[in-house]
Amino acid sequence: MKRNLKLPTILGVLILFSGLIAGIYLINSSQVFKLSANIEAIPKNVRFSNIINTGLTISWTTDVLSNGFVKWGTKQNSLSKVALEENSEKSFVHSVNIVGSEIASDIFLKINSDTKDYDNEGTVWQAKTSINKIVPNSLLIASGSVLMADGKSPAKALIYLTINGAVLSGITSGEGSFIIPISTFIENVSNTTAIEISVNAGVNGTSQAVIYSKAIKSIPTMIIGKTYDFRSLITNDSNDEPKSSLSIPESVAISSRFEIVKSLPIQAGSVSIDSIDNGEIITTTDPEFFGKGPQNTSIEIAVESELQEVALVTDSKGVWKWNPPNNLEPGEHKVTVKWRDATGILRTITRNFVVSAAEGPAFESTPSATPTNRATNTPISTSSATPKATKTPTTTAPPTPETGSLTPTIGLFIMGIGILLSSIFVWNKSYA
Repeated sequence: MKRNLKLPTILGVLILFSGLIAGIYLINSSQVFKLSANIEAIPKNVRFSNIINTGLTISWTTDVLSNGFVKWGTKQNSLSKVALEENSEKSFVHSVNIVGSEIASDIFLKINSDTKDYDNEGTVWQAKTSINKIVPNSLLIASGSVLMADGKSPAKALIYLTINGAVLSGITSGEGSFIIPISTFIENVSNTTAIEISVNAGVNGTSQAVIYSKAIKSIPTMIIGKTYDFRSLITNDSNDEPKSSLSIPESVAISSRFEIVKSLPIQAGSVSIDSIDNGEIITTTDPEFFGKGPQNTSIEIAVESELQEVALVTDSKGVWKWNPPNNLEPGEHKVTVKWRDATGILRTITRNFVVSAAEGPAFESTPSATPTNRATNTPISTSSATPKATKTPTTTAPPTPETGSLTPTIGLFIMGIGILLSSIFVWNKSYA
């Protein structure tokens, strides 16, 4: 009888040890899984673009949702500077703007993806900034949108434009729209220049297209997985300059009226627009327009493409301000200010500008900017070999370590203890 009563006790001990062994196995399996996830965050499709005299853009994709940043410097063995992604959320596509470099200087860098540093198979990536300055004589932008085959947005996608050998890039907003200010990087682009468009949405797929620059301002919607030829598109853009007209009292004979086709020169004491420059890229959909003029002067202000207008009077200091009641959509817009000078001539000032998507590229183009002619600087090709991970200390705060869950182990341990205690209780009961 005693021999039969020992069986529950032995079984309880076996389950206890099984629980311990299972717990250790689960913890180790969790660590192996996390290590595998980090390996999948290896940067792929690394490309340089938007190269100017003081910086450039580097972009890449990953097979898993991840965060990243770039460690860079002007010397190969001194990567002391850090450039972060504009978007802090995890993504399959990544883009980092490196600014602050000197003209025509070498840039060396490594990519940190999910807390690990990666180089180009044992060597750091290398690029070079440009030297030539650019003075754009016109505003040229590329805008469009990208969708999945089911009509949904791919969330984020990298957009590349190849123009006369130069590569420009941008990243879409959450809705799939994008704006890339071409004139910020290239000085002259003829209407017949063929532009190659490449879309990379990471694991969601790619798309390609070709289009002439005359139609680049409004690229038709592209679907991931398809290839397009938009060179047959016809545009009817109007580039008419603003006109000034002379107002004549109604009592004067109609035959004596005339219009001044060319804009009259702006004289002292005229109204000005100080809040925005012609061709500027802004990143807010709720801008405030302001300027100066003669005291107590009546002016009319209008903003297009969707017309919003107002009539107001400058204050005692000659200052005027106005916020459009409705937010402006991303894309091209125009603000116009009209007033009559002391001689009764109707004066007009017009400023063309671009509203960039809030989540899209944040490049700015102002008269004071001195970017370089990107067309003379061919991007350095990169190796397609798998980047090599190195365990080097990062300049950011160390992430909080993640540990495996002990719940399965504790559960099995408690189960083993319970069975052991039950066995002891039964064994003692039999001898009572």
